[in-house]
Amino acid sequence: MRGSGERWKLDELIDFEVALANWDGSSRPEELPSSDSRSVVFKAWKKHQAPGGPGKSWVSALGWAGRLMAFVAILAGFGAAWGCFDRHREGVHVVVFLTVTLFIPWLILIGGMLALIFRPAGAGVAGAALKKLANRFSGEKGREAMARIEGNPELTKALGWSVVRKVQIAAADYHFGAMLALCVMFFFYKVGFFWETTTQTAMQSLLERSVKLLALPWMWMGPEALPDVAGTRRGANWEGGGASWMLFLVLALGAWGMIPRWLIGNLAAFKEWNALRSPDFQSPLHRKLWRVLTGVKRGSDPKGPTDGALVIDLGGISPDREILRPFFLRHLRLNPVAWETLDVLDAGREASANAALSKANAGVILVAEGWALAPRRMEETLKRVTDARGGRRVVIHVADFDKEGRPHEVKPDERAAWEAFLDSQKGLEVELSMHEEDRTWAPG
Repeated sequence: MRGSGERWKLDELIDFEVALANWDGSSRPEELPSSDSRSVVFKAWKKHQAPGGPGKSWVSALGWAGRLMAFVAILAGFGAAWGCFDRHREGVHVVVFLTVTLFIPWLILIGGMLALIFRPAGAGVAGAALKKLANRFSGEKGREAMARIEGNPELTKALGWSVVRKVQIAAADYHFGAMLALCVMFFFYKVGFFWETTTQTAMQSLLERSVKLLALPWMWMGPEALPDVAGTRRGANWEGGGASWMLFLVLALGAWGMIPRWLIGNLAAFKEWNALRSPDFQSPLHRKLWRVLTGVKRGSDPKGPTDGALVIDLGGISPDREILRPFFLRHLRLNPVAWETLDVLDAGREASANAALSKANAGVILVAEGWALAPRRMEETLKRVTDARGGRRVVIHVADFDKEGRPHEVKPDERAAWEAFLDSQKGLEVELSMHEEDRTWAPG
């Protein structure tokens, strides 16, 4: 469930997951905000945990790993472009240059985007290398953080987008390195630009079409922005030249190399921001923490009961209403005004319960026996109730009942089974109440 709370940061979410992994499973702070947003309540819970988690150091290490990768990318781009300089001919073969500095990176980009579609948290080989570098820089705490990240699909997705952003920055730096090398060669070595082939007509036609396609973003600059393809073919009498290629190659590296990488990097930054804005928190451990944090505190004094609650007896228990009603009033702060039955082979009673569901103004209390948990059937019942509740509270009250319908505490294994069942129900906002005899009193 998305809330309106303050956006999480990647390091905060890592520290939250580490703290949750070390949680004892039952303790809760005395003061927490009253909110239906898991994001708001969980952020408040995190502030009560011990400070000094591995989040900041791991995110810092990831940043340094990204800077190192960007520096290596600049060197790689510079080296790739410099490698296209033929010292014997004192020129640069433009087809080889475009292939090494633009076309091959684009093939890698397309392959990476396809991989991202099917594995959005993977970020490819470069992403895996970036995460390994971050782990190495951050040491033992980094490995602990990585273990928590890999155990949380939402955190993995946010980290994946962060890694994609850093990889795209490094890829843009690769093109920048190639552009830098091109300028150094042109201004300090006075290199020429040429192309050559054994099939002049076919190659020239292909190259001219490719040049026009690549030059579409800057065609408005005029013919001087297009190179002289026919005049720069290297033949027996070639003596250098081809300076018209210089501006074209620089613009091509910027328009088709750096700008697309920056756009993808900004998109990844937005996706990361969106993933961290208010996570769903729907893993079993998240749901267990939510259940504990939002449970009614022992001995709390309610502001007053809310009228209009519907109690549904699951399976025809026929519970003692005189015992349950004060329990619901005091501890659930719900005042039952109607009692119905579900999951019995009686069409009339089922229809009556269905009709009553739409009239329960305050909420719905499902009364179930501890030993009678049938997960698949309970899932179907909860779906029926939650579909009809219209945003009202739904509470499952679990007890063991004697022959007279008097409720008693459930056994520890039954309690554990019900808690595990509800914690496994993704997206289900249902409260769990366990009957405890020391919290009841005689009616009247």
